[in-house]
Parts: sequence; C-alpha cells; structure tokens
Amino acid sequence: MGELLRGRLSRLSLSTTSTIIIIIIVAVAAIAGAAILGPRAAPHASTASSQPTTSSITVTSSSAPAVSTTSVQQLTLSSIESLNSSWVISLGPENSSKVIVIIYDPECPYCSLELNATLPFFYYVSLNTSQARVVFLGLPIHQYSVQMLEILYEVYKLYGPKAFVELLDFNYAYYTRNIELYLNHEVNQLVMPTNYTLIEMADELGFNVTQQESNAWYPAVAGVESFLLSHNVSAVPTILAFNGSQEPVYYQVGLEQPVYLVGNLTERLDLNVPGLS
Repeated sequence: MGELLRGRLSRLSLSTTSTIIIIIIVAVAAIAGAAILGPRAAPHASTASSQPTTSSITVTSSSAPAVSTTSVQQLTLSSIESLNSSWVISLGPENSSKVIVIIYDPECPYCSLELNATLPFFYYVSLNTSQARVVFLGLPIHQYSVQMLEILYEVYKLYGPKAFVELLDFNYAYYTRNIELYLNHEVNQLVMPTNYTLIEMADELGFNVTQQESNAWYPAVAGVESFLLSHNVSAVPTILAFNGSQEPVYYQVGLEQPVYLVGNLTERLDLNVPGLS
C-alpha cells in the first residue's frame, strides 16, 4: 500500500513538536474540504451489508443496532476502570488523572476521518509526553469490525501500544484516502478496509499476526461491546475526557472539527500542546 501511508506516526515521534501541530492543521484542512462536498459524504455502512451507501453529511457517526438491556448505567471513569484490564488498550501513564477515552470502530468512515486527523495529538499527549492516558474501546458496528478489533488486540499485546497506534493510523490513512477518492468521483464505490487489508498492513509494518491467532481476542471484543451498550454508548466515534473526576469534562459523539476537538481537550485537561495551550 506504499510508503506514503505507512510509518506516519513513527516519524512523528522523532519530529519536533511544531511539526506535529502542523500535520494536525494540514489534516484538519483536508477533512474540512471533504466535508463541504455535500450529499456524497462518507457512507454509513451497516453490519448487515458490506456495500457502502451514501447518506447526508449531517450524519456524523455509525450506530450499533438497538439492543435491549435490563439497566442502563452512566459511563464514569470508575466504570471504565472496572473493565477486565486485558480488554483495555491503553497509551500513556496508567496512574494519570487525565484520561481520554476513544470509542471507535476500525471500519467506521467517521472514525477514520476523525482519528486520521487527530491520532498524532493523542499519541503526543500520551506516549510522547506522558501528559494523559488514552484508552481505546472498540465498538464493532460494521461487517469486518470484530475481526479487525481482534487483530488490533493481538498487535497491542504482542508488540505494544506504539505498534497498535501505528497500525490503526495506517488503517485510517488508507481508509481516508479511499474516502477522498470516492468524494472526488475518482472511483464509483468506496473501498472499505477489512481484516485482510489490516493483516497486510501489519505485515508491512513488521508485525506478524494471523486471523486465526487473533480470534482468541473475541471475548475481549464482545465484552467491551456489551459493556458499552449497557452504558448507553452505541455510536462511534465517541470521545470522552476525565480530569480527576468521575464525570466526564468532555463528551463528544460523532464527528467534530479536529481543530475544535484538539482545542477542547487541551483546554479542559490543561494539556501542554505547543501552539494550542
């Protein structure tokens, strides 16, 4: 899939902080340009079909099918921390009072647009400067989401958090590029990533994983999904932030302009980000 898409985050980790911010700003401009193209927006694919469908640009998230639950609990930091620790993908210091929770689907086009632009920021404040802890919780909504989340767990456990971010970054860069081609009418159908493309990306990055071995993570994928739905979280992307409190100081469902997302998180968590804080 080419050098253009791979290793973006590993190069950022060696760059100056000003370069990180410049890349974020460029990404914001690219996504903003795509957003104003109108009715041929990034499609909302359901779990029932692999074929993308067009939808209005006002739709900014993918939602899981409605499920019946006996009780719906409020999502708090303590409830998130009560999860089986092996089910939680975490970047940055474990004891940080500043926690960002990203609820995502690797096959969701809205997650791709949001996180392709903001992953460098999340990487910077967690693994690069240890200012905050960033937690990823997967919510499978699309056709290959479960298998893709299993692969991401396998990479995280075998190769560590940086490898997880590199692979997710590669996946979303690939997906965002395909969305751009679709929006620009260069292709007739949006090519969505699958577990097969994710394994190819992992191989290009030097991570040796297979779907068969990754299937062992199904209980983690199912457990996190059940947890999120029981707390009335059914759409991706969803981003929460906690700053020494049980209640979130920031809660965003669906697409947010990346510059506002980064700015709000920087302000509400009192982060030190050059050019923003």
